[in-house]
Amino acid sequence: MVSCVPQVRIPANYTLIAIGPAKLSIAEGSVRVFGAELREGVSIFVEPTRALPLYAQENATVNVEEGSFAFHFGDTIPKEWYTLAEEISSIGARRILIIGDVDSGKTSLATLLVNYLVKSRNRVALIDADVGQKSVGPPGTIGLGITEQEVYSITTIPLYDAFFIGSNSPASIIYRSISGVNLLARKAEKISNHIVVDTTGWTTEPEGRELKFFKALLLEPDLVILVGSSSQLAQIERSLGSLFKVQRVPKPQVVLGRDKQDRREYRKYVYAKHFTGASVRTTSFEKIRTMYSFFFSGSELQPNELTKLQSLLNVEIFYAEKSDDHIGILVASQPAPQSLELLKGLFSVRHIRMLSGYELLHNIVGFMSREKYCEGIGIITGLNPRERRISVFTPLENIEDKLWLIGGLKINPSTFEEEAVLEKWSI
Repeated sequence: MVSCVPQVRIPANYTLIAIGPAKLSIAEGSVRVFGAELREGVSIFVEPTRALPLYAQENATVNVEEGSFAFHFGDTIPKEWYTLAEEISSIGARRILIIGDVDSGKTSLATLLVNYLVKSRNRVALIDADVGQKSVGPPGTIGLGITEQEVYSITTIPLYDAFFIGSNSPASIIYRSISGVNLLARKAEKISNHIVVDTTGWTTEPEGRELKFFKALLLEPDLVILVGSSSQLAQIERSLGSLFKVQRVPKPQVVLGRDKQDRREYRKYVYAKHFTGASVRTTSFEKIRTMYSFFFSGSELQPNELTKLQSLLNVEIFYAEKSDDHIGILVASQPAPQSLELLKGLFSVRHIRMLSGYELLHNIVGFMSREKYCEGIGIITGLNPRERRISVFTPLENIEDKLWLIGGLKINPSTFEEEAVLEKWSI
């Protein structure tokens, strides 16, 4: 039977750049993708807004089902990358930290290093700390993938665990990002031979440079790789170069630039992928414990305390709880501002959070257990304070024995569009 699938011939010493979304397979010959040799019969999927370079040393042919493509003469991967990968493989560097600006090719380099390291029958850990443009794990997390096989994309590396920070940017919550990388690296050390850490492109501001500096201090990398020209990342190079071995490599010849809308679309795609098979789960307030939130971390007020609270605020109260330093209240309407200061003194607390409940709807949630830092994610879809019930759209079957980490992002559970970003401590 003659195939009706269009075919594209890649001449020797040419690179076919597949721009996602794209589906193709190797029909004849072989191609090299970030150091991995892909031969006849191998199928490839390129995710939306991403690109994949297929380099043919000899003539090759690919079947094309979907996508757009461009040709480039020669190999788009810098020769310095191959030299560095061979050096790392030979010296056995255990911890590698990759730093670069936005659209510098950090993830491409990470993929190449993983492929060179697994060739020596190593188990390699990839920590994806780029919370906004996830390759391993859902957006808003730092992902840990483990592989013993070559991959054409690190998106195909199985997710082993993740750390939920609840935002698509580490800004204002730097400590969560630093802690997440450190905790996942400690876990990875027990089960892998090498750890490759891919970071965000947040490098040009003082906070971004500080984030990279403290990640390096905790990780103690054997090698820090800077991707870009000598005029870029100079401050990071000077600071880290006094403490660690630092090596600089150039950017690839061809890099697919992405604007803010491209990045939003990619997050939407990744959310949809991670919510495949999800359904709505409902549980009671008393069965959940939270972090990153003032609510559901304390004890519900007793009836006499609730009566006292009701008389003071003079509004209908659906639910109220108290912990060591705060009171959280779900109300029908907002009380007079001056009553809040009286409330602090009466209940001996420093903070008061008063919501109607709708503020929590569509908030992204991470679920932590004793076994995993991130068992999965969910989206809050319903809140019934009168019945003390909360509903979450999630692929997880059991949400009651998990610690809930309520993030600052709102995601539409039908379209997976980002709706809003909550200010820190607003809930």
